[in-house]
Amino acid sequence: MANSQNKEKKVSALKLYLLKSFALAPEARNEEKKGEYPGGRFKRFKDMFKAFNQDLMMVNVLTILFALPIIAIVMFIMILGAESFGYMLESVKDTPYLMNGLGLGLSAGASIAQAKVMMLMSYRIMILGIALFIPVLGFGFAGAIYICQKIVWGEKFLTKKDKRTGADVNRTVTEYFRGVKMYWKEMVLAFSIYAVFFAGGAELILEFVGGLWGGYANVGHYFAVIIGAIILLLSTMVFVNLVPQVVSYHKTLNFACKLKNAFLYTVTFFVPSLFMTAFAFAPIALMFIGGFFTFIVIIICMSVGLCYMALVMANYGDYNSENVLQVLYSQSQVVESRKSKKDKKASTSGPTNYKKKKK
Repeated sequence: MANSQNKEKKVSALKLYLLKSFALAPEARNEEKKGEYPGGRFKRFKDMFKAFNQDLMMVNVLTILFALPIIAIVMFIMILGAESFGYMLESVKDTPYLMNGLGLGLSAGASIAQAKVMMLMSYRIMILGIALFIPVLGFGFAGAIYICQKIVWGEKFLTKKDKRTGADVNRTVTEYFRGVKMYWKEMVLAFSIYAVFFAGGAELILEFVGGLWGGYANVGHYFAVIIGAIILLLSTMVFVNLVPQVVSYHKTLNFACKLKNAFLYTVTFFVPSLFMTAFAFAPIALMFIGGFFTFIVIIICMSVGLCYMALVMANYGDYNSENVLQVLYSQSQVVESRKSKKDKKASTSGPTNYKKKKK
């Protein structure tokens, strides 16, 4: 019993230390904060996604333009086949009969070891290609997160009254590129950092796969796959916590403080961050199921997938900001206010000497 109490005290002390380490600042809102949404965050997400479905679909189309290089690389290798792409890399002209269509990825005219090596090289090229163009996607996400953050905050900005007719004019495209213009620098930086960790973690996993396929896997390879998985998981969780802060704390916090807060969110609230990361990246994970279902998921992702991810990140980022960072910021302002009043009172009221009058 005593050991469990001591353990709880240590955990509480660690969490308190982490909370004190957050960089504090006000949110970059243009309008006053709206009241609490009835029904909770998940209902709020569902209602927002339904109410702004057309606007979000337009946002998704615009963001896909920046994702085209990644889509092209993945689709090219998926359609051609990893083994066939491997033959292209090896400059083999007379390729044997390929069995990629059966899901085996091995040919009857090449040795299994040779085919596996070529397939592994194909996957490495694909991962490096994706990592290379992830920063390009950052341009698109700058506009997508800006739109989604404004929707989560409940700010009116997607329509504007026409002076002549008085009708509401849709401004989704205009506001999207306004977001790209305002936030592209930090967003591209965030995506570039994630691309490095993504490539590193994936390469470690592929190194393990190569050792396993080649029959020479040792302790180092198993250690590499564990480290690679940890790098991919933690970097993705930090990434999910970082992206919405680019907009919500624009100019109130520098990028280093945002990155620090994203790491602290991940460590302090690991389980919620893990759950929301899985929730945000669910469409991408579903693509690896295989079969006809993958084709359906790809169509859905092409329609709403990227704006879905952006809205999940913005909604979760606002939840963290509202329940953690802004609470700590308000408390710090109260403490600063009391301290300044105390200092002001001490400076204005000095010691007074009263001399007794002689009779």
